[in-house]
Amino acid sequence: MSPIIALLAAASPEVIATAAPAPAIVLAQESAPAAVQAVTPVANQGVTPYPASFFAEASPNSAMDMIARIPGFAFDEGDSVRGYGGAAGNVLIDGQRNASKTEGLEDALRRIQAKDVERIDVIRGGAPGIDMQGKTVIANIILKKDRTGSWLFAVANAIHQDGRTQPAMRFEGSAPVGPGTFNWSNLFYVGIDDGAGEGVQRGENLTTGAVERTAWDETGTGHGADLKAGWKSPLFGGRVAVNSRYHLDIYEWSLNAFDNPRTSRLFVVKDRQDQEDAEFGGSWEREFGKAKVELTALQTGSDTTYTSSFDDGTDSALFSEDSQRGETIGRASLRYTFSPELIVEGGGEGAFNFLEASTDYVENGIAVVLPQADVRVEEERYEGFLTANWRMTPKLAIEGGIKVEASKISQSGATNLSKEFTYYKPRVIATWSPTDVDQVRVRIEREVGQLNFRDFASSISLSTGGTVTAGGADLEPAKVTAVEAAYERKFWKDGAITFRYIHEEITDVIDRIRVTDVASCPIVGGLPDTSDLSCNFDAPGNIGDGVNDVGQVSVNLPLANLGLQGGLIRSTLTWRKSEVTDPTTGVARRLSGQEPFSWEVRFSQDLPQYKTQFGVDVFGNFTERYYRYDRVDEIQLETWVTFYAEWKPQPDLAIRIEAHNLLGRDVTRSRELYDAPRDTGSVYYRENRPLDFPSFFYMRIRKTF
Repeated sequence: MSPIIALLAAASPEVIATAAPAPAIVLAQESAPAAVQAVTPVANQGVTPYPASFFAEASPNSAMDMIARIPGFAFDEGDSVRGYGGAAGNVLIDGQRNASKTEGLEDALRRIQAKDVERIDVIRGGAPGIDMQGKTVIANIILKKDRTGSWLFAVANAIHQDGRTQPAMRFEGSAPVGPGTFNWSNLFYVGIDDGAGEGVQRGENLTTGAVERTAWDETGTGHGADLKAGWKSPLFGGRVAVNSRYHLDIYEWSLNAFDNPRTSRLFVVKDRQDQEDAEFGGSWEREFGKAKVELTALQTGSDTTYTSSFDDGTDSALFSEDSQRGETIGRASLRYTFSPELIVEGGGEGAFNFLEASTDYVENGIAVVLPQADVRVEEERYEGFLTANWRMTPKLAIEGGIKVEASKISQSGATNLSKEFTYYKPRVIATWSPTDVDQVRVRIEREVGQLNFRDFASSISLSTGGTVTAGGADLEPAKVTAVEAAYERKFWKDGAITFRYIHEEITDVIDRIRVTDVASCPIVGGLPDTSDLSCNFDAPGNIGDGVNDVGQVSVNLPLANLGLQGGLIRSTLTWRKSEVTDPTTGVARRLSGQEPFSWEVRFSQDLPQYKTQFGVDVFGNFTERYYRYDRVDEIQLETWVTFYAEWKPQPDLAIRIEAHNLLGRDVTRSRELYDAPRDTGSVYYRENRPLDFPSFFYMRIRKTF
């Protein structure tokens, strides 16, 4: 083991999770809600409309604010996966998906002003002309047909106790151009990492009994720009949507480690990542009587440069990585409505993806070769699908379908390998509404995960313990058979409670395994000593089968019936239990990185007579454990509390203040190091590092025109 990695291994645990799910500070849109007449529910089509007047008391700014107030509806951002079909969220805009894939669905909804929304239809079990995207519940935002062009200007800033600030500015709008509408959005921001902070790390050598205390000072900041432009218009008897996006993000992280008390500096680590992302794509749809055709094309690209340097005055090291990603997607579908009760859809999708990564590591001026240091991964994937949505009775709807996926993944560089896969993915969803306020939903589906291209390349992080992660080879995607059941009960005007349970049988679980570089092992008795830790590395790999169970309770509790007019409590509690066989010890354990329990509670109070809303959001504490062949890492995050208030002196002007992290949440990282693989070794070193991130104040002003 090199002297630098040995020093870091005894002083710094690897960062194994990002900071807490603190609420994102965004510059969203400002508007006044528009009141319209309620639409009579279409009971036999499973559609519940919520007119803009339903949300008027809350005075929402954007479509996202309205989505958050729908009783019993759990917003789904969608998955960050390759391809287009599997990345869908559960919100549509005028029956269409968000045209962009790289832009988050929540960001897209925050760019829609509430005054432009006529109503939101919540669809359970399917409706004519609606692609359910494999979801049991979909929200469809219906925009006003007579809306005119408008624009928004917003500025914001956060002030931290150490004097750092987070200025941000957004300028966006839309305007009629020819027969269509042109829209744009420009965001410039500065960010601060709430997972970095100050604290004292305690390390104990169990062999010698020595205890070390190190003062830890981490700082993480970033800045960037997000530029978007799009156009929607009638075309060739249908509708076309074209979008483009450019995103630049620069992130810098530094670590200063001192003796405790701070008598001298031990070492310094500095990281920097520069990333550029671009996207261009479009979609076109047209109805031909009872048939509807949709075509989608998309091209994305990303270029990332990452460097990490270490210096303790005696030894130095520099790790660097350059990587490029790209994705090309083409998709076509045909949906045919035989009747309001029966809809059939079929189509296909093709995609080409690649990742090319090159890494270099220099220690004390000498180049060190890492396993899988240069790699190119390519994927060709094709998928055909056929689904049918049948509303058997006004109370019962069934959706059945199947997808057939064929793919080829090839790896070149240090390892040349090519594998082909073919998977059948059937799905059945049933939605039963025995009464107007009760609903039961059941889903049975065969799912196939996607391999993370980044898992094929090696890396070393000097800022997080000097841990070398070897690139994985011969990986197979995890396969899951999922059974889900949900029960929803509505009460009062906008109250709802939902119970949800998911059971998953997983094949080829991807976790962490031990790989040995025999060529670098020391020679003992004329043979390589493969048990020596210096030639063993942690790597992603398949570890066998497993099970996963998730239970969830969500409550939307209006407080008017309890004497607090305009009050609302929204809460979600989630339990998780899993079991896999540890590839090192052969003993059953939980999936790496799984939170056993997580929770959040949000209280809001609407005061329309004062044109004000205030509230408190609480995100609960949680713990995650990560298992490697020679160590166990853990991260604990304490509870995060935010207070906010927004005043709208005029319908087109909003002033918002927020006080974040009122309890001064700590992020604690700890680990246990073994003197050999965990099946034969014993713990020789334990460390614990709590980092404190202080509370901070945020203010935003936005004006619409």
